[in-house]
Amino acid sequence: MSYRERGVFWEGIFVGAVLGAVLGVLFAPQSGEKTRKWLKDIKDENQDIIDDAVTSGENLINSAKQSIEDKIKKISKLVETKDETKKK
Repeated sequence: MSYRERGVFWEGIFVGAVLGAVLGVLFAPQSGEKTRKWLKDIKDENQDIIDDAVTSGENLINSAKQSIEDKIKKISKLVETKDETKKK
C-alpha cells in the first residue's frame, strides 16, 4: 500500500468516525438539553486538543498556500523564460 493510499484510507476512517458520532448525537434518545450539556462538557474537557487541531489545520493551510504560491512563481518564471527564448 503506497503512502497516498494509506493517507486516503485513514482519511476515510476519520470521516466515517466523525459522521458516525454526529449521527449518533442527532439520533440519541435523550433530550436536546441533555445532549447540548453533554457536548459542552466534552468540548470543555478537550479544549486543548481542539485548540491544537485548529492550530495544526491553520499551519497546514498556510503551508499549502505557500507551496502553491511558490509553484505558481516557478511556472511563471518558466513561461517568461520560454517567451523570451521564442522572441530571440
